[in-house]
Amino acid sequence: MESPPSPPPQPPPMKTSKRRAAAATTSITGLTIDNSVLPIELIFEILIRLPVKSLLKMRSVSKSWISLISTPEFVKAHLNFSANNREFAHHRVLSIRSGSHTHDDGHITRWKYFRTFSLYAILYGESPCFPVELHNFGVCYNVLGSCDGLFVISKTWYDNDIENLFLWNPSIRKLSKLPYSGIDVRKRRSTYGFGYIECQNDYQIVEIVASKPSYLIADISVYSLRNSSWKTIQEFPSISLPENVKFVKGKLHWITGGGSGNNATWFNPGNEKFGNVALPNPSGDTFNWKLVSSSGNLCMTCDYRNKTDVWIMKEYGLAESWTIVGSIPKFVNKVVWPIFISHNDEILLQDVSGLVWWYVSRDDDSFDRPEDQTRCECDRGSELNLYVESLVSPNSP
Repeated sequence: MESPPSPPPQPPPMKTSKRRAAAATTSITGLTIDNSVLPIELIFEILIRLPVKSLLKMRSVSKSWISLISTPEFVKAHLNFSANNREFAHHRVLSIRSGSHTHDDGHITRWKYFRTFSLYAILYGESPCFPVELHNFGVCYNVLGSCDGLFVISKTWYDNDIENLFLWNPSIRKLSKLPYSGIDVRKRRSTYGFGYIECQNDYQIVEIVASKPSYLIADISVYSLRNSSWKTIQEFPSISLPENVKFVKGKLHWITGGGSGNNATWFNPGNEKFGNVALPNPSGDTFNWKLVSSSGNLCMTCDYRNKTDVWIMKEYGLAESWTIVGSIPKFVNKVVWPIFISHNDEILLQDVSGLVWWYVSRDDDSFDRPEDQTRCECDRGSELNLYVESLVSPNSP
């Protein structure tokens, strides 16, 4: 089998970067870079290419550098450049691994490790692939969603009732506790979605709560990071609580009908409207449909007995644009989970031994895994979340 393709070349500078640089310059009246002969626009272009860790160190260079790196224009430009890096140089994998230890006296200690790995190191064979230890939240903390390097974290009681919510950016090591939504979620089931609403320049969390035993949606509330407040949604359809939700195109999506229906329901927290988008019509009987993360497109998997098909809606809202980008065979005693689909329709899979890419051949549309690809164990058996490093603050957008 042929070797996997070499890492693609770095994309050219973003066309809008000069405009963003000018905006950043305008937003800081009279800003000058101390002892520098380089124009601020050029310094801006250089800095947005650096990893977050380097930028945090460079804040100590001078007050003017702190001012530049802290502007909303710079934070957004750096995020856009990092997210569109085709080599995934600024992407990381958050690993959450749980376990327990039984002591000699019978006492059980439970633990949960939060660690992060470089996706670039995993994909391109940097060895060893060292993890970075993160905040030790404890066994009662869980990840509910992520967007642009921010994570929604919940703290739960012993019976899994949610006690508190937090926003966390592991790249800048900042954690912010969120106010109470006003909806009592104890003894009820809840689902959370998290995404960026571009038209409002705001990160928003959607809290969906259902009452037992019907599990029909009973309450919906939306948290605005920009306003630091919750609002209650008054009107919503009478449908079952979703289990798997994804933010795409500024809308929260979930599959209607317990993972085997013909439509996906969406909710737009920006205008508080609901709607539906048609799902593909796969052949044969599927076991389960699930939404997965992709590069800005609506994407889902269809599970069969011997394979998993991966579908992408190439043109949002157009049912005819659903396209299979790969069929992943199911190996004996081996389960795979697609966790991300790249711009080139390459699929990042998690299996019992770690992470690996699957490539679609552009010559004959065959779909296979490169056998000689270096792989990283990346905490086998753990919960994995892909994210991009960013400077986005959990206290303000």
